[in-house]
Amino acid sequence: MRVAKTPAVTTDAIGDNRTKGAEVGTRQPWSDHPFEVQKVPVTRIRPEDGLGRKRDREGHRELCQSIEQFGVLTPITVRRAPDGTGDYLLIKGQGRTLACRLLGIETIPAIVVDDRFADNEKVKQFLVENVARLRMRPIDRALLIARARQAGEETAGVARRFGVSATTVRRLEAQLDGASTSEVAALRSGNVNLALHAIIARHVALEERADVVSAIAPYSVRTKEIEALFVALGWRSLVALGADHRRQRLLLLAWACRILNDLPPGSPKERLRQVALALPLRFGTGEGPERSLAAR
Repeated sequence: MRVAKTPAVTTDAIGDNRTKGAEVGTRQPWSDHPFEVQKVPVTRIRPEDGLGRKRDREGHRELCQSIEQFGVLTPITVRRAPDGTGDYLLIKGQGRTLACRLLGIETIPAIVVDDRFADNEKVKQFLVENVARLRMRPIDRALLIARARQAGEETAGVARRFGVSATTVRRLEAQLDGASTSEVAALRSGNVNLALHAIIARHVALEERADVVSAIAPYSVRTKEIEALFVALGWRSLVALGADHRRQRLLLLAWACRILNDLPPGSPKERLRQVALALPLRFGTGEGPERSLAAR
């Protein structure tokens, strides 16, 4: 008689269900505050907003087999729901919780964190469980890198998680620190890419950056040309003229971008020469930047 073999449980599935010394009733270090591992009813757990994700069927089947064989070895992470229902909001451990539900296991070991720690843990868990699985746009990836650093995660850890260099992490953190909602919107819409935004951040002070992004965003201008344009216009010298001339320099920048946008393809040097030839000797006569922006 042939005996049916129980499907092998991979080490990956066991690894997803393992922790060292996490026993119910013990206190686990969590940042600078210890939290106790508790038994939480599975029926009282619901997903935390923004942390739900689709499961890989094969991987989840192996996880169920692991839990059925060994039990839940790695506590999930939850916080108490603020609505007074007695429920718990799931921050980490969706697969283990679902497996227990399918297997009819009534309680699950959980680390219950308070609201002070929940937001940071949500950000970190989003990074852990989603970044490696999602094909993200560069801007979304960059924003998550910057947000991870703002949440206090070490540069080296962020670099390892995203598979980038520590230099890239520091550059994106500096570039996106203080970025306005309009800048982020322009980046998300694709009107301004990260490389172009980096050039703007290099030449423009934070308090004026959103206006400069708005001036450049409507036009299709190459990144190298924008870099050369800032130099050709003497942007730092224009800024040194003071706040009274802020509107004029923004009008000038937008006018130059419009000219570049309308020019036929060519080398950056030749196209910038055409911008210089088109520059009127006098402004405010209906032919220069004042007129070009008024027509927009």
